[in-house]
Amino acid sequence: MSSGLASRLEDIPGVASVVVDLDGFGRGIDVRLEPGADEAVVMEKLRALLAAYGVKHERETPPPPSPPSQSRPRADLGVEVTISPLKSGARIEVATRSVKSFRVVAATPMAIAQGLADAWCQVVGRVPIEVVDVAVGDDGSLTVVAFNGEEESRGRADVSEGWVSALTNAVAGALGATARAETDPMVS
Repeated sequence: MSSGLASRLEDIPGVASVVVDLDGFGRGIDVRLEPGADEAVVMEKLRALLAAYGVKHERETPPPPSPPSQSRPRADLGVEVTISPLKSGARIEVATRSVKSFRVVAATPMAIAQGLADAWCQVVGRVPIEVVDVAVGDDGSLTVVAFNGEEESRGRADVSEGWVSALTNAVAGALGATARAETDPMVS
């Protein structure tokens, strides 16, 4: 896992080099930024990728201030999604013009996708679904598989769009939310 993780971390724009040692004495991940890189943007992308891999670093001292959360309005889906990193997880908020819902979840791909799906279902007034699988493919695609009690559905998105956008689009696909009218009939 560490060589694949290192490779993905090095692919983030602004990252000059990465050393991943999750097993040795000096366990950790060392990241060097390229000169002039926007540290807040790079850190947000690093945290999102580490959360997707389920890698957590427990700190005994308070964490440094988090970079601003990422928020992407999805007009075509009728929702706005915000995912903010926390010390030991993530805060997910899904909102329409009239309803907001949030979840605080563990920093694992399944927990983040499930929290996003739960909040989304609540704001659009539909029965929740169960996220049964989240996978990042070698081609850079993020796939979310959901089960509604009778059948499975899948959503897929490209992580090159950014993690918030990829998660939003993959969960939207798994929910079958492809048009604004289907996701929030109250939005005009």
